Amino acid sequence: MVSTRWINTQGLSVYVIAAGCLLLSPWSSAGMDYFSMDRAALTNVEYWRFWTGQLVHVSWPHLLLSFTGLAVLQQMFGEELRAASWTLAYVVISLVIGVGWLLFDESGWLPFGGYDYVVGLSAMLHGLFAYAACLAMRRDQLLASGALLIIGAKVGWENMYGPSELTAGIIDLPVAATTHLYGYAGGLSLAAIVILTERMTRTGR
Repeated sequence: MVSTRWINTQGLSVYVIAAGCLLLSPWSSAGMDYFSMDRAALTNVEYWRFWTGQLVHVSWPHLLLSFTGLAVLQQMFGEELRAASWTLAYVVISLVIGVGWLLFDESGWLPFGGYDYVVGLSAMLHGLFAYAACLAMRRDQLLASGALLIIGAKVGWENMYGPSELTAGIIDLPVAATTHLYGYAGGLSLAAIVILTERMTRTGR
């Protein structure tokens, strides 16, 4: 019998996201055709792609990397990933990623953007890590601060010097570094709103 002493069993509902990825990837051409975050389709009011584009993957290695990131997220921050909490985060962060990408990615303010479509869970994972780590400050400041610093440094590095060519080779797709920034910023912003709302509720304001 496997001991669960070192396994976090909280936040398991977040793996619903993994189920969504399996439904749309990577054997389904319909996933790319109808559910990817495609610039032309979004401007043609196919707005569901803001939320489904995070679930589409182009290859099994691409999907495996996303599942690995999701598992690490749940093991580190399962306490912060109640179903209502991560669902809210998924909805809001997806919108931040998509709108940020549509509005700013071709403006030239960051050097590593300009893709016609974006797929994959990585931008969402950056956002969920930021969101959950901020909430986790209340129980483990060292873990939460470390996660925020490491992910923030990664996002900053890849948007200044370019995304990982190794990762691009593994997933057989260019890495959309700007969407990682939008996801991270969305997670931080949502966490700030949630924490402020909780404090105001407790103080009766």
